[in-house]
Order: sequence, then structure tokens, then C-alpha cells
Amino acid sequence: MASLRPVGYVLLRRLLAHQVRPPIHPLPLRRANSTSSASPRIGVQLYPEPPSAEEEQPLPDGADSSSSSLVLRPYQEHAISSCLSALERGLRRIGVSSPTGSGKTTMFMSLIPQVPFYRSKGKGKARVEDGEGKRKQTLIVVSSVELAEQAEAAAKRLLGPGWTVEVEQARRSATGLADVTVATYQTLNKTERLSKFNPANFKLVIVDEAHHAAAHSYLKLLHYFNQDVTLPSTVEPHTSLTHGNKTPIIGFSATFSRNDQMALSAAFEEIVFHREISAMLKDGWLAPAKMTTVKANLQLDDVELNQQGDFKSSSLARKVDTPEINDLLLATYLTRARERRSTLIFCVDLTHVDNVTQRFRDAGIDARSVSSNSRADIRKATVAGFGAGEFPILVNCEVLTEGTDIPEIDCVILARPTKSKNLLVQMVGRGLRLSPETGKSDCYIIDVIDGVSKTNGLVVTPNLLGLSPEDVDVEDKREKRHTKTEDAPLGFKVERPQERSKRGVKDFKISYVDINDPFKLGSDTREVLQKVTQNAWVPCGKNRYVLELLGASTLLAVTPDPDQRFPFCITYKQPMPVELIVPGKKNSPWLPPRKIGFGIDLEQAFQVGDKYAEKIMGRERSLGLSRYAAWRQKPVSAKALKMFLSLSKQDESSNAEMVQINGREVSASSLTAGQVSSWLCAAKNGAKSARGAIDKAEDKKKTKASAKAEKERLHRERNLALPPSL
Repeated sequence: MASLRPVGYVLLRRLLAHQVRPPIHPLPLRRANSTSSASPRIGVQLYPEPPSAEEEQPLPDGADSSSSSLVLRPYQEHAISSCLSALERGLRRIGVSSPTGSGKTTMFMSLIPQVPFYRSKGKGKARVEDGEGKRKQTLIVVSSVELAEQAEAAAKRLLGPGWTVEVEQARRSATGLADVTVATYQTLNKTERLSKFNPANFKLVIVDEAHHAAAHSYLKLLHYFNQDVTLPSTVEPHTSLTHGNKTPIIGFSATFSRNDQMALSAAFEEIVFHREISAMLKDGWLAPAKMTTVKANLQLDDVELNQQGDFKSSSLARKVDTPEINDLLLATYLTRARERRSTLIFCVDLTHVDNVTQRFRDAGIDARSVSSNSRADIRKATVAGFGAGEFPILVNCEVLTEGTDIPEIDCVILARPTKSKNLLVQMVGRGLRLSPETGKSDCYIIDVIDGVSKTNGLVVTPNLLGLSPEDVDVEDKREKRHTKTEDAPLGFKVERPQERSKRGVKDFKISYVDINDPFKLGSDTREVLQKVTQNAWVPCGKNRYVLELLGASTLLAVTPDPDQRFPFCITYKQPMPVELIVPGKKNSPWLPPRKIGFGIDLEQAFQVGDKYAEKIMGRERSLGLSRYAAWRQKPVSAKALKMFLSLSKQDESSNAEMVQINGREVSASSLTAGQVSSWLCAAKNGAKSARGAIDKAEDKKKTKASAKAEKERLHRERNLALPPSL
């Protein structure tokens, strides 16, 4: 982690020492209810104008639920109609997948009056119309006190005074007879609290944040209302396994999947509606997303994983909760998001929350925090003050990932990397709600990720939001920048550097192959080769590059300096003269290599080598070293092809039509002199053994990937397939 200090720490010291902007507000801090017009230096994705506020007006208090004053969005209407159609088809356990900010509470409140009372026992579509109060009872199951309070308020506001609404949670006890009862699953898992609710009187059970429904506590509760919910053998039912009740259950969630071994198919039989975040953004129902990805040297490869396949908090905290990373968070905020009205920061654990909060406060910024240790009343007041703009930064861990409705949030800092798409959806979703009344025009997301480790499965925000590379600003806070590209089929035309510079990022979605890298050993440095030199330097593995000089079997090599005086040295190597060869004695075919220069980096090393080649060969002859030289495009000679076939241990017959090269079968007649020349140069200078070691590692990686794919396939079978996003 020490490598971060020169970047985050120095930048922070400069910012705090030389205030070029207005000084940071002293505590206590109050912010105006508007978003600064200053935009962060990132790519902007344009979306249609957000819907007008009139389209989202809820029913006024006292209005009937059938009133036309509540205008549903088109996708909300589609979700409701999908549910009603599924119930008509005889399905009784269904799911609705819709992102945070899409108005799921409005959906299920609008759905409640429209769901008829289906015969609870037996088969068939016969139903009893709502007449008596007991025939229209609905239970809403939530996972927290905050969600219970939100659902209660929404039910009273949207359903109107004709509906009775009660809450079953901790000290609040319902009668069991209300039209709508909102309850936490923790309370209902106590048999004495659940028994007052007669399943025969309920027409509907709604599960909010339904991705939790695969947990044993949820399954036991839901089985009480619908016997088709599958109970694990280790879980005892509240009544009997075959009680006969089949009350319809509808689950709503932004993340209808689980990474652990628990199957959502045990609770639900079909997901009848699905909508992606990217579709919501495109249609303007969520605030446009801008983002910066901050690449830091986190080294997450050795972080332990939990049972869900995500990073274990205690192990992750040791990598993320450090003075250097916390300085980096502060510096990033000061340079990129300082003018934002309401910034929400997600941390790893409670200690991380405290440390980040204190770091911001030490810099004079009014940052406050909420956690599972906070008293409920203090937590509620803090969240309300944050939404009102009383202070600019709220720090938390996990508390605000679900059920938090703070539309004013216009910046989210993800200070905890994750492998869980569910968690990422929840965190990012906190900032995507519309809030035109506070002047919010977009949400700025700052995602701190590992820029060094090749951690498989790391989920990052651009993919989730559907952002393209030009929409994302990458802040690289590592000491070194590494550029990576993949290979395309052999023989693809390589463009000249001047041609590439005229094209945009999207033009390079396909991968390019450098035909001078036949063993694929120089992918990390291909950009340097393309930009710095036109000569056909061939990567031979282990930071070694060779340029064959024409006609004399001599070569130049760029290698790490064995004396460690410089990062690279350039050597000139000539074949052993015939007169020095001793008959009957094993002789090296080469004279000892002679150092002719050094390079502080690859760029300088290639330049030194190119100048030396031109010096000893002359200007005209050295043009033949270019990877664009005309001879390289000509068909391979019979002699070179035979040597290639011999070294690659293939059929050496002159009539061979197809040959294997780099694991691909290609036509022998299509091979060019340049391709075979580069292959032979690499093979004779260590690339075959280097490639063999890499292939062995890749085979091991593929075996591991296959096992992972099989595990994921089994995981998909346990979960339910999502319908197309609408």
C-alpha cells in the first residue's frame, strides 16, 4: 500500500495547503438546496429529459385508490398487468424485478386493489369477489423497521381512508384483521405473532426486497400462507407441510438473484416482469449517471471470500481501511465532488465508517455517519438532516443499501469493492432517484477499484449502468499504468500508429493482433511498440524483445539489465565466425552479446536499438526492418515454411495445405514471409518455452474457469430466469 502514499497523500497536502477554491465550511455546515452547475471532469451520457413532476404525483390523502390522479409510468402499468395475467394463468408465487428508484412501492400499492380473492384451497381459477373486509386482506413483508414505516405511510397515502392499515413489528401489534398489514419478517417468525393471521382470509402476500426470500426464516413464513413454498428438510413448518393454503405471493426486488447456495425457486415459480437500470436511465426515469473509476493498488487477490462469494468484510477492511486509501478518498472528493450537495459513502465495516468520517472531519468537512450501532431515533434524524441538505456527507456501511429513499443524493462514493452485483445495484441505486426540486441534474458515482490485481468476478459500475468507455473517467492512482489488449485472429491487418490516432475508442472494440508477437508474449507492451517504433521487434517473453537484422543472422535484443543499473539494456549479438569454431567441440553458435546502450523504459530502449540498427546497416537497408516492409507481405518461402514446420513439430511435407500456428489452423498458402519470420525469431530466442509455461498456466486457469462455470450453471438452475428487460 505504500505506493499509494505519494499520490493520495501528496495531492491531499497540496489541496489543503494551497486553497485555490473557497475555504471548506467550518462546522456546523449547511448547504443550499441546489446542485452546483460545475460538472466533474468526466464523460457525460445524454439521456432524454426526465418525466415531469406531474406524472409522479401520488394520490392526495383521502383519495380513493381508483382515482386517476395517480399516473403510473408505462413500465409500472406493464408490471401490474404482468402480475394480474400470471395470477389468471394459475401462478401463485411470482416475482417482479425492477431497479431501485423505479417505484416498486407504488407498483404493489396500485396492485393490491386489483388482485381478486382467489380460492385458497384446491385447484382452478374460481375466485370470490372482494366483499367482506376479511376477503381483501393483504400482508406486506419487509426486512427492516425503516421499510415498515415507509410501506405504512405509502399504504395510507395511496390506498386512502377506505382501507385499514396496521403494523406488526416489535412493540407495535396488529389485530390480524386489517385490510393491509405491514410486518417485519423477524416479528412474524415468532409463532405467537403469526398465528393471529389466518391464511384463509388473505388474498395476497407481498414480499419487499424479495431476494431475501430464499432464507430459511422467509421460507418458513411464506410456507404458512402457501404450501407450495419449498421448505428445507431442516426447517420445521409453523403448522403442517400440507395445510392446503395457496395464498398468492408476489415478490418485488431490484436484485432477483443470490450468490449463495439458497434457491429463490423455493419461494417463487416465475419472474413475470424485469427491467434493467440501463433501460431506466435511457428512458429518463432515473437521474443520468456520471462516473469516475479510481484505480488504486488494493491487491485484492488474497482477500478472503464469504459464503456468498463476496469479499469477507474483515479481510477486505485490511486492504481498504488504511490511511493512504482514506487520504485518497478525501483527495478525490475535494478535486471531483466538493461542490456536490449530498454525497453518500459506502464503507466496509463499522471501523472503516468511523475512520473515513473522522478523516473528512479532520479536513473541516461536516461528515456524519450512521451504522447498525446508531440508535434508531438518531439514525432517523441523521438521515433526514442529510436529505434536507444540513450537511454534505453521510458515511455508512450496509445500513443504507436497502429501503432508503433519499432522492437528494447526487454523489455516491463506493469505498468498498464488491463481487456482488446485488450489493452494487443497491449502492448505486441510492443516488439514481430523480430530485428536480433540489436542482439535481445527475448522479456522480466514484468507484474505487483494484487497478492491479486480476480479481475474478469483481463487479464494477460502468457495466451495471450500461456506460461506454467514453462515459467513464479513469483516475489511475497506481505508480505504474498498465495497458492491456487482447489478440485477434492471426493475419488481421495491423494499422499504423498514425491511422489509429484518427479514430475513436469505439472503433477499437475489436481486438488487434501484432503479427510480430506470434507467441502472444507482449500484450502488455503492444501500445509502446505500436507508437514508438515501426521496426518488427518480436516479444520473446520475460521482458525480452528481439529485432533480427537482415542478411547477417545478427540481432539486437532489449532485455532487463542484469547489472540492474537501468531497467533495460540493449545488446548486439553476432553469429560465431567459422574460423573460431573448433571441430569436435561443442560450440555456441553466437559470440558473447555486446551491450550497446541502456533505457530507462521500453520506449527509450527501442529508440536506442533502432538508431543502432540504422547506424550499422545504413538508412536504406534498415527500412527493411519495418513491420510494414513489402517483403513481409509476400508469401513465405518453401525453405522458411519447412523450418517453421520442423520447429513447430508439424507435417513437413511440401504439400501440407493447413498448418497449426498459435493454436489455430490456417492455410499454409496464406502465411506471409513476415509472419513466419517473426515466429522463427521468437522460437529461436526463448519464446517457445515461455509460451509453454503460459499455456500451462492458462490451461490450469481454464480448468478452474470450467469448474466455476459449472458452479454458476447450477446456481442459475437454483434461481429463476429473468424475462427480457422492458
